[in-house]
Amino acid sequence: MNIGDQAFEIMRIFSELGPHRTGMKGQHDTFRWLASELTTSGADVSYQTFPFHYYEAEVSVRSEGRSINALALHYSFTGEKNIRNRATGSVDAHADEAVISKHINRMVDQAKTDGCDGLVLGTQCPTGALCAINREYTKGLGLPVILVAQNNLNAILTNDADIFLSASVRKTLTQNVVARFPGPIGARRITVTTPISGWFQCAGERGCGLAVAILVARRLSDSYGVDLLLANGHELGFLGGYHLAGSYAAGSQCVLHLGSCIANIDAQMTSICSADPPTLERIATSLGKLDIKSIVPTQAADENNWVGESMCWAVNGLPMLSIAGQAPHFHTNGDLPNIVTTPNLLAEMIDVIHDAALALVDK
Repeated sequence: MNIGDQAFEIMRIFSELGPHRTGMKGQHDTFRWLASELTTSGADVSYQTFPFHYYEAEVSVRSEGRSINALALHYSFTGEKNIRNRATGSVDAHADEAVISKHINRMVDQAKTDGCDGLVLGTQCPTGALCAINREYTKGLGLPVILVAQNNLNAILTNDADIFLSASVRKTLTQNVVARFPGPIGARRITVTTPISGWFQCAGERGCGLAVAILVARRLSDSYGVDLLLANGHELGFLGGYHLAGSYAAGSQCVLHLGSCIANIDAQMTSICSADPPTLERIATSLGKLDIKSIVPTQAADENNWVGESMCWAVNGLPMLSIAGQAPHFHTNGDLPNIVTTPNLLAEMIDVIHDAALALVDK
């Protein structure tokens, strides 16, 4: 099996173990599978446990006798509510998360002022599907916020709808996965990190990056020690990423962060790198083979100059390369293996990222 087919199979298995929302059954099954996969690859596997707030919500939206697929915005409301006097609005679900949050907060404030008992939001995204929204744990908004696909919002506006929400929050524990490839004795070490949690099957959002990370780590481990850190809690404010970056000290020379939509069809990708000019030039040349544009952060220690979970690692001061992007099926239930990537695209990405990683660690 060539490396592209290997990557596709890793991605496929991961996806089919989902949904990958933090704390759900799919995550526990994923942990067991990863332990076997990584141990077979020659890594020593361990876990980091950390607390999080699990949000459990039952949502029912019915209009004209049919059920409409819906999600509750995480942590927006706890308790039970029949929503009878709803406000409505729309949100660009592929916008920057801070922009999304501010937009939703403004709409919630207006809905409260208008005396509404809930807010129904149409999520706008390229495929027109219901698109989930990341949200870290915080105080509730004091108002139920329900997410539906934009087309379904139009149906709700045209016809009446029965909307019910039952939601609760409980504090519990989850884990990050740490796979340590020893490498040759005395070899320099590189940290490779990628998230492993998300809303649905996550084939493109998470699975492709995971497959590339595993296979690049294997290849690098022939010459270097590799710490492959797989972060949980991504959709909840990068919880696992911050935990790893704040507590994991392995003497690494640099950090390679692989974010969302790696090797996805029609993805818009960006790389950000903090390194010396010759290294930056080598990396830009490698990534340019796949038309991935490169950016140099103005202040490498400022997390606001990074994207995704590379933000968690900024303050550590290590040279870092981050690659992340968005694709049409990002955060939707259409994010499935045969839709979002191909073995050839995965193989090309593995070669390019491996070359970029060599430039980073060899600087």
